[in-house]
Amino acid sequence: MISQMQQRHVKLSGDIEGSYVIEESLADGRLVVAPEWPSQATSIEEIRKRTGTQAMSPEQSEKFWREHGPLMQPADGEG
Repeated sequence: MISQMQQRHVKLSGDIEGSYVIEESLADGRLVVAPEWPSQATSIEEIRKRTGTQAMSPEQSEKFWREHGPLMQPADGEG
């Protein structure tokens, strides 16, 4: 397995944007790329920025789990 430091990186812009790593260089010059994972774009901060959300406060979290926690238990008694 190639470490992240040894991988070559490319940044795409246009219809597809983001940081990618080169998985393979083909003899005809084509590149096989894959999204860099994890990346800054996949951080919770970036996801929240894109979706316009924020973390719940401790009070909001406590209220949520008090109200919805029982609903998230498996119906068949497993878990």
